Amino acid sequence: MATYIIVAIIAYLIGSVNFSVILSKKMAGFDVREKGSGNAGTTNMLRTVGKKAALITLICDILKGVVAIGIALIAGNIVKDLDNALLVQLAGIFVIVGHAFPVFFKFKGGKGIATALGVLLMTNWQIGLICLVFALLLIALTRMVA
Repeated sequence: MATYIIVAIIAYLIGSVNFSVILSKKMAGFDVREKGSGNAGTTNMLRTVGKKAALITLICDILKGVVAIGIALIAGNIVKDLDNALLVQLAGIFVIVGHAFPVFFKFKGGKGIATALGVLLMTNWQIGLICLVFALLLIALTRMVA
């Protein structure tokens, strides 16, 4: 039982690291949540800080999901007699919750789309790629992200 709780807490804390806030303060000198749409996500980073910052934010947010699921899988291999599927599900849920409601940034985070993509790519990479291609196609056709 303790392993499930530890994995959930670690995943939440990983999700709580808000790269858009950190990068916007480092690269532009302001909190991205104070400009544009007020959201701490890749799209607002693109609008307010620029392409480079948005790309770095996107990659880091996807990697949060990947790392959280990776930790859950490792924990499942180290500690025997655990339900690995439950560990992965807990890690996936809590990393996204951490991204949306980060403890380090007054519980005001992003929407969790990129982090959810990282989780999906780790749990079922085929469906993750299909979703990614579909999203990119819609963005290209409509010229809208939101």
